[in-house]
Amino acid sequence: MTKNTKRSLLSSIFCSTLYSALLSATLISTSANATDTEKVTIEVMNDAKIFAQFDDEIPAVINYFTKSNETSIVDFYEEKYGQAISSNRKKGRLEKSFIKDNYNIKIIISEQNNFRQVDVLVTK
Repeated sequence: MTKNTKRSLLSSIFCSTLYSALLSATLISTSANATDTEKVTIEVMNDAKIFAQFDDEIPAVINYFTKSNETSIVDFYEEKYGQAISSNRKKGRLEKSFIKDNYNIKIIISEQNNFRQVDVLVTK
């Protein structure tokens, strides 16, 4: 395993852990105030290899790997959710935000070796 591969793998694990921790903290704070739960359907690419999925209530998150390129992923989500309301690139990751049916949807795409990692967060 090369140094870059190890760094990329550690970065992926760190990001996944960070998202899970943020989601857990958000779920704990919202569950105390929520009166209802609503399951949401989060769209994923056909070849998605899902490694984390929390979509039983809002906020919802799904994390997966795909072999699709960044352009195909962006096209897929723009077809599903319409034109992005914002788009930023931070530390090599593309972040796009959408609004659909009163939900805020954030898509984060990052390179992971020969795959793209896609993180989707849905909030009200």
